[in-house]
Amino acid sequence: MSTPIAPAWLGTGLTDVGRVRRINQDAFSLENDLQLWVLADGMGGHAGGEIASQIAVQIIPDYFKTQQGGKTSNPFPSARLETILIEALETANQRILEHASQNPDCKGMGTTIVAVAMTSTADQSQAVIAHTGDSRAYVLRNKELFLWTRDHTLMEERLALNLITSEQVRTHPLRHVLTKALGIDLQAHPTVQTYSLEPTDLLLLCSDGLTKMLTDLEIQTLMLTQTSNIEQIKHTLVETANRLGGEDNTTVVLIGSDSDATLIDLPTTTE
Repeated sequence: MSTPIAPAWLGTGLTDVGRVRRINQDAFSLENDLQLWVLADGMGGHAGGEIASQIAVQIIPDYFKTQQGGKTSNPFPSARLETILIEALETANQRILEHASQNPDCKGMGTTIVAVAMTSTADQSQAVIAHTGDSRAYVLRNKELFLWTRDHTLMEERLALNLITSEQVRTHPLRHVLTKALGIDLQAHPTVQTYSLEPTDLLLLCSDGLTKMLTDLEIQTLMLTQTSNIEQIKHTLVETANRLGGEDNTTVVLIGSDSDATLIDLPTTTE
């Protein structure tokens, strides 16, 4: 069994409808007590996408709570956390499918998902990351931004086969065609990976509303200009995406060690 996380990690988030869409179909959940953070980007006509993302960010923390038996810290090693995350995402997938089958207006609704749960070994914290779709997880480490997820998209598959270049992907008309998402198939088959963390790491979860408008290098630059204030980072990222056109809903969640003064007294909330 893993040891208590020291230091604990705290998250803060922000979502915005953008400058083009009328409905915000993004959602996020900050469960600092559970050491769990979830971000979803819904899709589907009418209100379907909004409902799908809300189901996901509610069901996944609820599933965690049932597994933890009321404990407020994370008692599981990374291998067990990987299994729990997979089960949680599959449970959310089933709930979304059930809702769509019972509500014809929501037929075809779904959502991308990226979820992070923290645990620790005797000497370091670990981040277990599960995702489907093109919502992403990054880490800012030693002034450099690293992408820790790989998009489940048609273009990413073609890129892996060297059928297209990364430059072509950014402007390709099919660049946002997903190959995985919650609510699409009977099983979601999320990708799950565990990463070791350094105390000064800053994790970024985001919907594609951010990455449509900003390159990874631009995101890195903006984050580095605001490293003394994590609250300001989220506003800067969202406001910049909107200033550049705000073509989609934009949501960001930032997670850092509570030993960082900029994270002290952050509330634990769900949005």
